[in-house]
Amino acid sequence: MENQKPKIVVITPVKNEAWILDRFLAVTSEFADHIIIADQNSNDGSQAICKNYPKVTLIENKSESFNESGRQLLLIQAARDLVPEHKIILALDADEILAANAIHTASWQAMLKAKPGTVLCFEKPDLFVTTHQCLRTGILTPLGYVDDGAEHQPQKIHSVRIPMPEYATRLHIHDIKVIHYGVTRLDAHASKLRLYSVIENVLEVGHSIGRRSRYPSKPDYLSLGKLETATPEWFTGWEERGIDMHTIIKQKYYHYDFEVLRYFHKYGIQRFWMEDIWKYDWEACRQYAQSIGITNIPDHPIPKPAKILDSIKILDITMSMVTQSYRYIGSILKPSMKLG
Repeated sequence: MENQKPKIVVITPVKNEAWILDRFLAVTSEFADHIIIADQNSNDGSQAICKNYPKVTLIENKSESFNESGRQLLLIQAARDLVPEHKIILALDADEILAANAIHTASWQAMLKAKPGTVLCFEKPDLFVTTHQCLRTGILTPLGYVDDGAEHQPQKIHSVRIPMPEYATRLHIHDIKVIHYGVTRLDAHASKLRLYSVIENVLEVGHSIGRRSRYPSKPDYLSLGKLETATPEWFTGWEERGIDMHTIIKQKYYHYDFEVLRYFHKYGIQRFWMEDIWKYDWEACRQYAQSIGITNIPDHPIPKPAKILDSIKILDITMSMVTQSYRYIGSILKPSMKLG
């Protein structure tokens, strides 16, 4: 098996990703042997786009709710069923595009020669606002696995996407970049943060104070990484093949906020008062969603942001006091903790 060239199988969950899906599939078709898409009830034409690419196997994720662990297990099992032989599984989201110079690197050849049971870790520069600049942290993210059939043990949310058995070795790949387009649309990214905050509330992940820190309404993006010029070689090779690498499609409303409206409908808005999501005009979003036939959303007006913020102001003050208390207690305990 060590001398056998592995098949490259890309597994990707999709829910209303038409804005980027053509680009993703055009690029991925250039290097992957198989692309498995698990589509979760898209209504924006994503499934039709998938059918234009011969390497795509489209499977349906019929879940009506957030199911990160379920969709990861679904995709990994589909990869193993479709390609039982020696393979590399790459778990990429639709807005994560392999850099054009990747396949010409020494690391690409090292990846192809890696033994089963190897975790592949890549840097994901975040294109920021435009495709000509990016935020870089230098962090390498596990996105690939040279498959040996190991069990995948996902978490409920923000789970590592591939198996991570204790015995696995890690190949840290520094000269292959996976370009992330997620923050080229800051309004869409803010929409996604609101949804994550609400999902974690429903899943009872952590405390509202922590969620407000993880999903602020006004993120300080420039504190997350070093702002640099995007490397032209990430794009050139794909552009030479006629792939548009720079157009960014924006919308007035995003499906993430329609999902939040469904959570409001199911649980009531009071449950989510402590989330940092109330600087957004939910009533305007609700009216728009209603006008295009989105179902299972509130059928009554949602109070304007100012009214909601007035209602929870005392809770914000309480949270601030609690946070300060935590810090004070921490400052007292810290010296004694060092003694241990």
